[in-house]
Amino acid sequence: MFLNIGTVRDHLTARAGDSVWPDSASDTYTVIHSDLVITGDLRTDGHIEVNGRIEGTSNSRSILVREDGWIEGSILADIAEIRGTVVGAVRATTVIIGSNARVHGSIFHNSLTIEPGAQLEGRRPWRPQIDRKQETA
Repeated sequence: MFLNIGTVRDHLTARAGDSVWPDSASDTYTVIHSDLVITGDLRTDGHIEVNGRIEGTSNSRSILVREDGWIEGSILADIAEIRGTVVGAVRATTVIIGSNARVHGSIFHNSLTIEPGAQLEGRRPWRPQIDRKQETA
């Protein structure tokens, strides 16, 4: 099963009653392109799509790590969809791990979906409440 932003948005709207995926012009949506490497921490109340590389902590409302995306550092988000590589802890209320994803680190979550074929190395402890604004990497 392949999920995309539209599918995830529909799923989360049905479950939670209010989607956190960008659906209006007022939402901030940042794209890290494939030829971009960011060294340092990112923080936004918007949404991040990673096609390139981030070396540092990413703290956002939602994050989508595409197949060619790479994060070496922690993720703090309300929703994290990982289809690429993450080396570090993931702390998100909802985590979706795609079939081509490679995650090396613990995944702290309330809701976790893992597609067949995903490569995971680390613990996956359930956490009933994760507040990215209170969490530290």
